[in-house]
Amino acid sequence: MTRHSVDLLSLIAGSLVLAIGLVLLTGGVSDVAMEWVGPAVAIGLGVMILVAARPQSEPKDEPAPTDEA
Repeated sequence: MTRHSVDLLSLIAGSLVLAIGLVLLTGGVSDVAMEWVGPAVAIGLGVMILVAARPQSEPKDEPAPTDEA
């Protein structure tokens, strides 16, 4: 089996989901207002979607193929 590189976006997303789940399961943290958890999760998911949707490399400036029959 060959090794592959670490997917940092998935690692960070999984860690974030785990941390939020633990906070919600334990009843919250006394310093964190729980009414901010929902909006913070929504904002975090939006940022992750934007990062994941960006192109991985710059498009090359190649001429469009022409049909010469």
